[in-house]
Amino acid sequence: MEEIGFEVVSLRAADPLANAIPASATQAPIVRALGGDDQFYDAYPAVADYVGFLRRGHGILAVDGSARLSFRESLFRDYFAGCAMAHRSSQTIVESCRSVVWHAPLKYWASAQSTFEGYRLVTAVIAELVSAAEDDAACVLTYQILAGELMAALRVAMPDVPATGLSRGLHRTVSAALTAASTDRAIPLDKRAKAATLYAQLNPVTWEESSRALVAESMCMPGGTFPVGSVSPLDSEDEKYRLIDWHPQRNEEIPSFRIAKFPVTNSEYAEFILSGGYRDLDCWPEGPARLWAMQDSAFIDGPDGPRIGSTASQRLHLRKEIREGIVDENALQDYVDQLLLREVPLYWWDPRYNQPTQPVVGVNWWEALAYCRWLTKRLRENGSLDDRGFVDIPSEFEWERACLRSPVSQPYPWGEAWEDDMAHVRTEVNWIQQSVPVGIFPWATWEGGPQDMVGNVWEWTKSLAWSYSDARPGREDVSDQGDRTVRGGSWFSREMNARKIQFRSYDPPQNAYVDLGFRVAYYTM
Repeated sequence: MEEIGFEVVSLRAADPLANAIPASATQAPIVRALGGDDQFYDAYPAVADYVGFLRRGHGILAVDGSARLSFRESLFRDYFAGCAMAHRSSQTIVESCRSVVWHAPLKYWASAQSTFEGYRLVTAVIAELVSAAEDDAACVLTYQILAGELMAALRVAMPDVPATGLSRGLHRTVSAALTAASTDRAIPLDKRAKAATLYAQLNPVTWEESSRALVAESMCMPGGTFPVGSVSPLDSEDEKYRLIDWHPQRNEEIPSFRIAKFPVTNSEYAEFILSGGYRDLDCWPEGPARLWAMQDSAFIDGPDGPRIGSTASQRLHLRKEIREGIVDENALQDYVDQLLLREVPLYWWDPRYNQPTQPVVGVNWWEALAYCRWLTKRLRENGSLDDRGFVDIPSEFEWERACLRSPVSQPYPWGEAWEDDMAHVRTEVNWIQQSVPVGIFPWATWEGGPQDMVGNVWEWTKSLAWSYSDARPGREDVSDQGDRTVRGGSWFSREMNARKIQFRSYDPPQNAYVDLGFRVAYYTM
């Protein structure tokens, strides 16, 4: 299979549309795999039987009416071709990196290295890619990203190999190119996201290093009177959103505070998990949050507990699948168990959402509160906060104020007009169906303002989902089990109005979604 994969990719190097070989050609790659000995092939009927099996097609290979074989999935083709590269000369491997069709096989090849010779050879390929980037302006980003991918694969495959002068120099060069690409507005979003992810993988930051910058890099929001909401009623087909209309606009007196530059990332949240935050009950406010952290069955399964609400909401979300028999009651309850009975975010092990600088998602409102209490303690310990400073989730009024440079209402953090490259939102073309790393839209805010306030992930706020006309005290009461407002829209949301800073949505505090995270704010008692 490795030799057949290599054969097909070799054909694609000459003709990118080529993706199949004649079934009769399968014998030659297998003879090569056996050391080029035709007599060995003839002496073992089982080998001939295997060739016949391949020619008829199977789960990995497909055969068409012209007796041509192709791989059913490109992943199989590239994986086997990458394995076959281990048997090629170093010159062949290094030269292949200038052909785009070999880039995917090269990643599989690099990830399988386990010897110093392999380390040296991957480093040579990376050096060739850096050189190719200097020679070919049209493909510079393609070469830089592949160089980063090979570096990342090598770090995982051989983490204990000491760096050499060459590898350190290449690391600096590639890292500088990736970080520049991640914030280059002229580069497509998918490439910026890839560059940012690779940079984070190649340059891991310890909690001690990153935590000291959290408060220093946060944005100061001077207090004052700021407009909240819209002067016009919400025009939406979704009744959920109409229930907490952004109308009427009102003025709110908002004290000064500081707000994080970005939503909380996976790398930041990881320290909360590793340090035992889920089991440290001091991090969890008394009441529903603490009972959930304790996995108190009387609370979770009680008449007013989160299981009833979560079951109802998931039954609504999965009504089509339930109606068609795809999801039955047992499957529904299994999902609700995953939602409620856990000690890490819901999507923590999913590589689509768990990269270091992606915003943490799959966290409920209680988890966000607990993280803030934990972070308060840690930042006081390292001197970033004094005894009067503390961390919390911003209220929805504070969140909306942070989108404004001055006390003048506008629909977007950057101004009055929507621009397609200002946020990661659901689009009809080139839609990336997952969150992207934070910080790759530095131009999409007011000067000195927080980034990523619109799109990518919804953000929990501290506020209950009350109408603006509700004047009761206790809008931020943490012991209340009522729905909480979320702001900012996301990559997944279909609601066009969600892109505007005044837009309000809400969720029960126990809910956790693939496009819902949070950011923190800093206060003084």
